[in-house]
Amino acid sequence: MKTLSQDGLTGSLCALYERSGYRRYKMSKFEEYDLYARNKDFLVSENVLTFTDLDGRLMALKPDVTLSIIKNSREASGIEKVYYHENVYRASGGTLGFREIAQAGLECIGDVDEYCVCEVLSLAAKSLLEISSNSELDVSHLGLLCELLDCAKLSEPAKVSAIELMGGKNIGELEKLLKSEGVGEDMRRRIIGVAQLDCEAKEASEKLKELLGGIVSGESLALFCDTCDFLHGEFPETVKVDFSTVGDLNYYSGIFFKGYVRGVASGILSGGQYNGLMRKLKKSSRAIGFALYLDLLEPLFEAGGGFDSDILLLYKNASPAEIYGAAKRLSEGGASVCVMKERPKNMKFREVYRVASGGEAVREE
Repeated sequence: MKTLSQDGLTGSLCALYERSGYRRYKMSKFEEYDLYARNKDFLVSENVLTFTDLDGRLMALKPDVTLSIIKNSREASGIEKVYYHENVYRASGGTLGFREIAQAGLECIGDVDEYCVCEVLSLAAKSLLEISSNSELDVSHLGLLCELLDCAKLSEPAKVSAIELMGGKNIGELEKLLKSEGVGEDMRRRIIGVAQLDCEAKEASEKLKELLGGIVSGESLALFCDTCDFLHGEFPETVKVDFSTVGDLNYYSGIFFKGYVRGVASGILSGGQYNGLMRKLKKSSRAIGFALYLDLLEPLFEAGGGFDSDILLLYKNASPAEIYGAAKRLSEGGASVCVMKERPKNMKFREVYRVASGGEAVREE
């Protein structure tokens, strides 16, 4: 059995991103506070830890990485692909104050096309699977959703309310809102159908064609359905299309997604196409990325990581070659193996083996 530890996980994630051509992005712990003050809605928490620098500038211990990456990105043709493993500083609930939190993720900025979108989504799904096979990536498309509501001629306040109701899966109140806005029966059927969409990607592709065909942009719909088909082919058990997965329309403009693993109540991964945020920071490039909140995985680290090692391998009269061979065989399934001559005190192991004659590893009861 493979133990889930923060160090092991971050190492696996970094290797995963590097294999796809993403380079490590490193940044200072500090950033001018104004960057975060102007984009508080984008942050997980509005509370930011600040201090006054020696030159009089108000600085902040960074609560987010994406904003800094965008600020320092180059406006050039082509694509910039970066990943990060950084500590951020955020307020905790209750009276715990601020915490230093490990966060991992990646950003793809520049001439982002359909392949870039599929690549980022696949890396998000693979990131979740690095944590647990019992994981789920929920995907929606805010661009198609907004276009559908615009076709229904909803007022801007009603559109915002409709999206909030979709996010809460409050179908009854959504239908009342649509009726109060004078939306016709056929259009109501389509909007409610999209709001209730929560299924595997292949099935969603077919349903979206029926619900949105001839209503929204044919090109946008076709691209999203192609993406759904790709995701179903690669991750049929992991990816679902769920249009209750919504984000801030001031920042996100296309595909939006969240990731979950069993054993953690809230979403541990969040991302999407944030062209709106790029415009707000006066950047003309397109962008897509995601963040993985490692602090939320602490219950899993505790549950799976209460051991110092998976296996303790004890030896007495065996040769170094026999000991090494036994340890190598035990670790082939991904288990960590600690080799000791005597059982150590104050250390915990899932299993204990001893090297017997001939180099065989025999499990002790």
